[in-house]
Amino acid sequence: SDPGGAILLHDSPKALRKKMQKHAYLDPKDEHSPVCELAEHVVLPEWGEIVVTPNPKFGEPSTWTDLEAFRAAVSNGTLHPLDAKLGVAAGISRGLETVSQHFESHPETLDAVTKLRK
Repeated sequence: SDPGGAILLHDSPKALRKKMQKHAYLDPKDEHSPVCELAEHVVLPEWGEIVVTPNPKFGEPSTWTDLEAFRAAVSNGTLHPLDAKLGVAAGISRGLETVSQHFESHPETLDAVTKLRK
């Protein structure tokens, strides 16, 4: 696994989107892909929905409240894998928002955490 793709508590929404776009594995035929696991165990239990907002050129926004429907939409092509990944990223970012804001307003704390990681 690429450490650059790790989801960190202090990741900004932009950083998390980039990581999910570049590093997250989502095989449309594998219901146990890590993105589906995040949807199942993190986003849906916490928020009850996955909100997907694709580029308007490529589709309309959609909201998914059922994991099986979400997986089926990715599998059958109704939902593009990149849009699914970014929808899951948005749900994770929503959960990490207060932590990310804390580190933004207290950079010395983030510096201390960074030193511990090294």
